Amino acid sequence: MRVEVGYITNIGRVRYRNEDAILTATKVFSETSMDQPICEVLEIEGTVLFAVADGMGGHPCGDRASGLVLEFLKDSQPESSDQVRDLLLRSKEVLDRHVMNFSECFGMGTAVAGVFLSERRAIVFNVGDCRVYRGREGRLERLTRDHTVVQELFERGEIGEEEMRFHPERNILTSAIMGGYPEEPKVYVREEEVKKGDLFLVCSDGLWDELSREVMEECVSKGIREGSRCLFETAYSGGSDNISFILLKVL
Repeated sequence: MRVEVGYITNIGRVRYRNEDAILTATKVFSETSMDQPICEVLEIEGTVLFAVADGMGGHPCGDRASGLVLEFLKDSQPESSDQVRDLLLRSKEVLDRHVMNFSECFGMGTAVAGVFLSERRAIVFNVGDCRVYRGREGRLERLTRDHTVVQELFERGEIGEEEMRFHPERNILTSAIMGGYPEEPKVYVREEEVKKGDLFLVCSDGLWDELSREVMEECVSKGIREGSRCLFETAYSGGSDNISFILLKVL
């Protein structure tokens, strides 16, 4: 299967370090900041992972947490949703071991979202507030479920989806992959059929928090190269957080 992909992880205009990391098939980009999206066509065999992790600000070693989790996940070949859920639970053990060796990193944590993509199936997952969208017929559909206070307010009908972007408690997570604490993360997983022409957008809240769904749909309608540039430049004009995303199209 051939996939066209555009991706970037960028520090943004305000933060002093980039705590995001991205994984594109077999390459992890962490503790770095790209100036422009990279675009390429990949030949995929079997199952590969595209994922974004957002290290927790206000906690120690967030930049390390996001990279460590993606490094653990990158060579995985899960065959079911249960196996994906198990992988996410085991990734916490990686952070727990890191904390044992580096006590200053106690409480390190990250949100993560991604799609295990094969020719006919996509296994989509998230922990925290990183997201996966699917694009079909010009419309973006969110496939993941945020683990946040505002997601719970939305599900109770107290706020609308667009209000989630501006609510004062929008950054309060109810689950994350954290090192040193005994609690297991809550993991959301679903399986979707893959069709030719499908778009997938995997992103941190530095993208979706800055852009409305309508703006994201307008950007991705331009194709992978121009769409990636549009997403990044529009988000960077606000740029109050790290900005990371992977935009891919099934060819």
